[in-house]
Amino acid sequence: MLSLKTEAELQALHTEGVRESLHLEYKASAAVDKKDDKRKLEMARDVSAFANADGGQIIYGMTEVEHDPAGLDEGLDSKDYPEIWFEQVIQQHVSPPIVGLRPYHVPLTSGRVAVVIDVPASKGDPHQVDGRYYRRHNFNRLIMEHYEVRDSFRRATTPDLFVALSFLEGNQHALRFPGSDEESRPFNLIAHIENRSPQPAFHVVVDIGIDADFKIVSRGDFTQFTSDEQVEQTSLSWLRWTLAAPPGQPFFKEYPRLVSENVIMLSINANDIRTQEILDLTVRVVAPGCSRQENWSIVARGPRLTLYPPSSDHTAKRPVS
Repeated sequence: MLSLKTEAELQALHTEGVRESLHLEYKASAAVDKKDDKRKLEMARDVSAFANADGGQIIYGMTEVEHDPAGLDEGLDSKDYPEIWFEQVIQQHVSPPIVGLRPYHVPLTSGRVAVVIDVPASKGDPHQVDGRYYRRHNFNRLIMEHYEVRDSFRRATTPDLFVALSFLEGNQHALRFPGSDEESRPFNLIAHIENRSPQPAFHVVVDIGIDADFKIVSRGDFTQFTSDEQVEQTSLSWLRWTLAAPPGQPFFKEYPRLVSENVIMLSINANDIRTQEILDLTVRVVAPGCSRQENWSIVARGPRLTLYPPSSDHTAKRPVS
């Protein structure tokens, strides 16, 4: 999930044009009203839809126009709307309760707060509100079909693997170019894997497709292979990591860990980020009963790289305003 702990980080969503997506939704402060039961129910529906899909974040206090962030509004009074109020309202309407739900305040310079709700993906049975099951799809909240509800009840019997990427410093990295050399110093791309199901994964394959503008300095424990697969017509360099247990240790939900202790190292030529500000990454993880592929993005602003999780708005090849 995105780090959204400060007003500056929320403002960056607006200035960098981070659109709503499968994992992100913007809501104006007016969507919250403790006296309005319909709005409380809408909040519970939205949160349950994220939990029944792949998890995500809802930001109260950010206006939007056609799924684009339009800037922070006046925010909410933290005394009228403490963090615990959001959790109580949501859990009151959602069954079964969402484990790991986390609403928190983000202080604004106005003296009020925006509210971010981190919603984990459900690890067990799906969640219902007012007798219905909802799920997040692209920008929308949909009522789940019967087969989707049935499959959700079955997911606890198969692994549910998710791979998250990061730099050594988190989701941002400052490139360094020694002397007059146009090639940046190598930096780490780290892959963490999590199993959200109680069913362990004993055999796993992780493929990472890296924008061909990056130079792979070190593959770590990955092997390189050839594929014609592209993202938004972008050529990718493909790396693969495999696990077989035994002798390896299976992935189980209580123990998220690195895909590989020997991380991937990349570098990039300065000319490539002068002409292209969005670079693509694709992550695919496969195990018996589980298959997931997601597109990540790296936004380059001068020497600063920012890594974004799966989101259709950043995988598109467009300039960053």
